Amino acid sequence: MNTEVVFVNYRIPVPLKEQFEAECRQLHMPMTSQINLLIREFLYRQKQARHEPNDLNEPVSFYSGMDDTL
Repeated sequence: MNTEVVFVNYRIPVPLKEQFEAECRQLHMPMTSQINLLIREFLYRQKQARHEPNDLNEPVSFYSGMDDTL
């Protein structure tokens, strides 16, 4: 899947980033993939709350986004 990507910077507390990095490493999952998954899940839940159809064109699954790393 060739989807245009954009580089995004986030400010998060150092301990939170370190814990997130450690958990992703333990799961052998890139942090970018997990962040993309969290964003997709958030959008899905918001659409469900508004009773809108899901038009994200991507499944919300554990492995979606595994090729998102740059």
